[in-house]
Amino acid sequence: MYNLVYRSIAKTLNATQINEILNTSRDFNFKNDITGCLIYHDGMFIQYLEGEAEVVLTLFKRIKVDNRHHEVKLLSEGNIYSREFDTWSMAFLSDEIPNEAFEYIKLMVGSRDDDEEMHVIPNPTTKKFWLAAKNLLNSLEQRA
Repeated sequence: MYNLVYRSIAKTLNATQINEILNTSRDFNFKNDITGCLIYHDGMFIQYLEGEAEVVLTLFKRIKVDNRHHEVKLLSEGNIYSREFDTWSMAFLSDEIPNEAFEYIKLMVGSRDDDEEMHVIPNPTTKKFWLAAKNLLNSLEQRA
């Protein structure tokens, strides 16, 4: 099993366009056994993808040339023992979701600093960050 995390700056997108991205992603990911989470905040995407290495890397190549975002930057990649988002073909979090816990997520993704060292720990490259995202998703799911 393999995972990859990237950040990109989104072109100006409205809610309908984001929903189209999500629907297309979920369909593709389901068909290709990819799971993960997409976070949209302040014009930025942070995405965690997991699945077979070849499939994830091929998808990432497509993402890098997608005209809906630019400055795609790989944050981390590597082998993992098991999936974090095994029940989500593409979980989604954004500041449109009313929840105080998203403040934590915003803190972690708010920096557009291109410094190679991310100063806030946990950051989008750490397991602790994605576990916090997963816990937020689970709490939102339980409320619904």
